[in-house]
Order: sequence, then C-alpha cells, then structure tokens
Amino acid sequence: MNNIQKQNQKKKRKGFTLIELIIVLAVMAIIAAIAIPNFAAVRDSSKKKADIQSCETIKRTVLTLVADDTIKPLNGKKLTFVSGDKFVIEADKVTGVTFSDEWADVKEQTAVAKALKDVKEPQLGTTTNYIVSIDGSGNVNVTSADPDVKSK
Repeated sequence: MNNIQKQNQKKKRKGFTLIELIIVLAVMAIIAAIAIPNFAAVRDSSKKKADIQSCETIKRTVLTLVADDTIKPLNGKKLTFVSGDKFVIEADKVTGVTFSDEWADVKEQTAVAKALKDVKEPQLGTTTNYIVSIDGSGNVNVTSADPDVKSK
C-alpha cells in the first residue's frame, strides 16, 4: 500500500500551484505596465518621422518644379493641403488645395497638384495640413501645424 500511496502523491503534484500562477501573472503585469507606455511613445515618434519625411518629399518635389521653370518663384507664394489624394484637377481650377493669390497660373496649380498627388495626409493627430512657401529666390519651406514637423 505504501507504494500505491507514493504513486498517487506523485500524480497529484503535476501542474502548478495557485501561488505559482499568481506570481507569474504578477510578473507579466509588471512587464506590461513598463512596456505599453514605451510602445505608445515609439508609435508617436514614428508618426512624427513620417510627417517630417513627407515634408522633405514635398520640398524636393517643389524644388524640382522651380528648377525646371514649371513654377515661377514669387515672394509670398503659398499653398496649403491635407494630402495629394484630395486634389481634384479640372480644366480651369484645382480643388482640395488652397493656393495663395500669387498662384494665378492654373498651369502651375495643375503641375503642383499632379506632382504632389501621392503625398499622404499627416500622421500626427495635431497636424491637419502641410503648408508650402516659396520665396522670390526659389527657396522652399514646408511646415505643418506641429512646430516640430518641417522640412530642413
């Protein structure tokens, strides 16, 4: 009988005790409490970097249009838009983007809209649009509503 009792006790000891399970869950909760805020910060950082890259892409595109005389540089020339896929190009106007008064030429507006059609909308929640400024000497500056998101 002694032998049978020992075998029954060994069979009963399979698995984890309640205390061991509680300790494992507590350790997992502590790790999750540390890791989750870091994931949110990494996500926000990547969105900001994506918006900065979009600003750089817009700047390079507009500089190319200025360099090949598709756009004539004038002081105060500005355009504001959310994303390129919102542009609607019609025969006499471009909608989905706000051009300043200096953009009188519809051909320029159409060329800019076609060149920037693949620009994605800003990723950060605080940013609602991109603002492109061109001065008289052809310098291009791209910014957004977020002060940290701009072209270099």
